[in-house]
Amino acid sequence: MIRGIFADNLHTPLVTIAIPTYERLNYLKEAVASALSQSYANIEVLIGDDGSNDLLCAWCREQMREHPQIRYQRNIRNLGLAGNWNALADTAKGEFIVIIGDDDRLLPEFVSKTIAALLPDGAVAFSNHFIIDHEGTRLNEESHRFSKEYGRDDLRSGQLMDAEMCAWRNAIPMSASLIRTAAVRQLRFKEDLNNPEIELFIRLARSGGKFFFLTDYLAEYRVHSQSATASLGLTSDHLLKYLIGIPVRPEVETLKIQFLEKQIVNAVSRLLLAGKSANARKLLASEYYPNAERRRLRGVVQSVCAYLPRWLGPFAYKAIWRLKTACLV
Repeated sequence: MIRGIFADNLHTPLVTIAIPTYERLNYLKEAVASALSQSYANIEVLIGDDGSNDLLCAWCREQMREHPQIRYQRNIRNLGLAGNWNALADTAKGEFIVIIGDDDRLLPEFVSKTIAALLPDGAVAFSNHFIIDHEGTRLNEESHRFSKEYGRDDLRSGQLMDAEMCAWRNAIPMSASLIRTAAVRQLRFKEDLNNPEIELFIRLARSGGKFFFLTDYLAEYRVHSQSATASLGLTSDHLLKYLIGIPVRPEVETLKIQFLEKQIVNAVSRLLLAGKSANARKLLASEYYPNAERRRLRGVVQSVCAYLPRWLGPFAYKAIWRLKTACLV
């Protein structure tokens, strides 16, 4: 159990709505407006600028003058997604924090409902969320598909009986989660990940933190070509480095296998493209590399290229990858 972060607290605590941003002023305006529209009064809106242009900086400073709830901090160097999240948690004044993308939006009841679920001693409260497109239009079919795909459609409102299983299902959306700030500060996001929340939620669940779920749709998650994970790609090879060695109970192992199998093939590809044949071979030898994939053309190509001489294997894989990409365009 993480000590000192789940003390009873029945007052009206300050909540930090943290918004990391980089060069997306139009979307940021929507995110900030949604934060200021919360029905829960005791909030601060903390904008973490990871080195945007002067126009965005000027707008944020103007908002600080107009809205006392807003604070703005500009990183002296680009920290990346997870680094910016840690910087926001470090300076947050709220006892609780929600970190939303600068392209996402919270619905007005998000804070009031999630904090009611968390108090007095919860660690995380999360809800369902709508999917919206680049224009902000709700995609209802996509929203329900996401809820089903990540296992939230099977959950009931209230405390999760097995938070670790839920974390391995990747069911906990970061931008729809209210978290105790002290827990984030103590555990920290891994800064070589651009999808660091699942790893942190797994560790927090394993430490005994109480997780609560609300079936309500209380946030809006934007899907578009300029999102951080779409533009950068998931750092699956780094994520596997942290997750493969985590011991789990037998009833959780199936979920661990399902999650890692989805990541590991892409991770091998990333490693071969980066010229890291030895690391690729380690993942190919892992029990989590799916046996069915070994018999498919992609798996065969990965295996052959990983075991070719170091100067030849990555070169051959890059050539095949470029050819395949060109054929798909």
